[in-house]
Amino acid sequence: MKGTNRIVTAALVAIVILLAVIAIRPYVIPEFTVTADAGRFDYVQIIAATYLYQGRQGVLMLDKRNGNVWFTARGDNVNISFTDPVFIVRVPLEKLDQQPQPPQ
Repeated sequence: MKGTNRIVTAALVAIVILLAVIAIRPYVIPEFTVTADAGRFDYVQIIAATYLYQGRQGVLMLDKRNGNVWFTARGDNVNISFTDPVFIVRVPLEKLDQQPQPPQ
């Protein structure tokens, strides 16, 4: 019975020590502050991650600055790479601020 009692006591002491370390850690180790940066291309929104255009699969993106829609074709399946963007269409986003027109 004494051997089992020692094991239980050692386990409880270990649990108390680990809980004390967790409780004291914020006071001993300073917390890191993290700042988020919008990024270099925060104006680009991915419309479709998988899009088929002229027989090639790729990514369809919207440039929110001017409403241009771009397609970037994917390379082969062995090496994931993308080709240069291809202009698809310009979406007139500035017309969203106007009053809706009745259908004609």
